[in-house]
Amino acid sequence: MTIILTAIGKRVELIKHLKTKGRVVGVDSSELNVGRYYTDGFYVIPKASQSGYIEALIDVCSKEKADYIIPLHEAEFDILCNNRSRFDEIGVTLVLSDKAVIDICKDKYKTSAFFEKYSLSYPKTYDKNNREAIKYPVIIKPADGMGSMGVFVVEDEDDLSYALKKTENPIIQEKIDGTEYTMDVLCDMKGEIVYIVPRERLEVRDGEVNKSRVVKDDSIIELSKKVVSSLRQEGTVRGPLTLQCFKTSSADLKMLEINPRFGGGVPLSFAAGADYADALLAMSEKRDISINGISEKTMLRFDDSIFI
Repeated sequence: MTIILTAIGKRVELIKHLKTKGRVVGVDSSELNVGRYYTDGFYVIPKASQSGYIEALIDVCSKEKADYIIPLHEAEFDILCNNRSRFDEIGVTLVLSDKAVIDICKDKYKTSAFFEKYSLSYPKTYDKNNREAIKYPVIIKPADGMGSMGVFVVEDEDDLSYALKKTENPIIQEKIDGTEYTMDVLCDMKGEIVYIVPRERLEVRDGEVNKSRVVKDDSIIELSKKVVSSLRQEGTVRGPLTLQCFKTSSADLKMLEINPRFGGGVPLSFAAGADYADALLAMSEKRDISINGISEKTMLRFDDSIFI
């Protein structure tokens, strides 16, 4: 099995896991990235926004006789979805959900509408043009943002005015108090769930989890199943999903976001027993997937360097 990973950046733990069951070839728009030193092959290609991006990827897939291409950066998702048939033609499976699912995930207004449509509890969303109705505190962030970039906690009218000036395409939502969880989900190519691993977010740095622990919480697992089942009513779900929710002091669960990709903290799920690499290999070999049991583990991260 050969997997092409795009925008590999510093996803070293992900690369190492996938290499346990196959070859991993990385591509990126920059030569200066850590991930390339852990792959079985590396290519510099244009950015998704530049001409020649798809052609370069197809060329890499052909040279490496790839089985899968797995994108890691949201900016690539639309163009890859629009060119899925070109990868199909050369026998390469794009491990990415359908365009309809991507559209729901990338726009937080559409995500909120999706939650509403399928009766999934989520933070109240306010109209920025009806400021009198806003009950503080609230969260303001870009509706099309990624991770925790550009997030403001707003306590009053002055904070609101400042945050709105600083935020393009803002969404305003109630601030939820509670424990935040990420759910790492892997689906097969038909949208059937292979793994669900809930992780409590203990500490976050620059939008990425720094300390986390796996928690076997049946209510969160059932919520994840409902989210995936609802997404399947909109389009085909494929490969990794990262869901986020809050659990309040009264044990209510409120969905926050859906990301159709690997989460930054997914190595903890690997360590807990979710063998994504073996599942992908089984799919490529068209055999039944062996499901491992999940154990409760804690992850503590640290910085490391390489010198070239």
